[in-house]
Amino acid sequence: MFITATINKKITGAITGHFLIDLYTPILPIILPILIDTMGLSYFLAGLIVTAFNVVSSITQPFVGLYSDKTGWRASVPLCVSIGSLGICLTVFTNNYLLLLMLVMGAAIGHALFHPSAMDLVYRLSPPAKRGMYNSIFTTSGSISYSIGPFIAGVLIEFAGLPSVVWMVIPGIIGAAWIYRNDLRYLDEKVYEKPEKKVISHPVERKKFWWIPAGLVVIICSLRALAYVGLITYLPTLLTLESQEFDTVTTSLIITIMLFFGVGGQIAGGYFSDRFGRKLMLVLGLLLAVPLFALIFLADGWLMYFGIMMYSFFACFCYVTSVTMTQELLPGNVAFASGLILGLCMGVGGVGAAVIGWAADVMGSLSDAMFLLIIPTILCPILALFVRYPAGN
Repeated sequence: MFITATINKKITGAITGHFLIDLYTPILPIILPILIDTMGLSYFLAGLIVTAFNVVSSITQPFVGLYSDKTGWRASVPLCVSIGSLGICLTVFTNNYLLLLMLVMGAAIGHALFHPSAMDLVYRLSPPAKRGMYNSIFTTSGSISYSIGPFIAGVLIEFAGLPSVVWMVIPGIIGAAWIYRNDLRYLDEKVYEKPEKKVISHPVERKKFWWIPAGLVVIICSLRALAYVGLITYLPTLLTLESQEFDTVTTSLIITIMLFFGVGGQIAGGYFSDRFGRKLMLVLGLLLAVPLFALIFLADGWLMYFGIMMYSFFACFCYVTSVTMTQELLPGNVAFASGLILGLCMGVGGVGAAVIGWAADVMGSLSDAMFLLIIPTILCPILALFVRYPAGN
């Protein structure tokens, strides 16, 4: 009974940590318009802030996981939460661009160290019969906080100014202290006992074409991330600075609703891919995302809002499906496959933010530069048709 209660506390701590650390990531796009205005940043330099975070967190994460698997070393989850929250919240106090970048990259390192450690903890402590449920709760907790983070920051900025964002560090610090109390860093040997390594008697069947379709899925996911991250990064700036039709609270509410639609898309995509086949759902989701992306820039009013929300839904509809497809195409390298989609692809998306910022500076129009993202959006369903995937999956 005591062991079960301890396990539940530790898993709850990991889930809470995921909720907290992902709360701070989407704050950056909300504060970008203010940084552009107050610091006189170009669109390129503004986008580079998001790029720095995404590249450091995404590229570092697979290597951290690989090192952890080989050596058994794991980062302190509460320390990661503290670093992630402090790094982002302290950016509102500096007018020095280089210092701002250092704070953002520091937060990104905390973010990268957190996920392998917390996911490993949840996996090892979850009963095998409930492992899927706990993993789902862990993932969803981060998606929900990622969605509400922009709105909280927007309300604070609108009514108390940019420096008030620092108050958001409070739940991160309190949460980290609570997690530490539950001893997430050092596992009690009585609670968890390492399983003995089992020798697999039957080798994983491999086919020559597996690496080619898996690589193609990674390319598709990178292009999808290029468009999705670029839209999230600059949409607040587009709505508040270029169109000048929305205040910070309204803009942050739009982004929050958009991200919640994305959460719904992830859940729906995973469900329908199990039922109707992964490749079919991948192609269908990516195909429907194309006209919806165009609506964002070619329509006004409610039709534009419809485009924003439903594009997010279908862009994320393919996300879980693509992760599962890559894992199934590389059955002997499941961790590596996950790292490619969760790490490399999001890193590419982060680089795209700086590229679109540069294009906006050259073209003199942020909306025109953002509309260029329709090119990778169109390429995604075309390339998805050529993914060679086992029939019936």
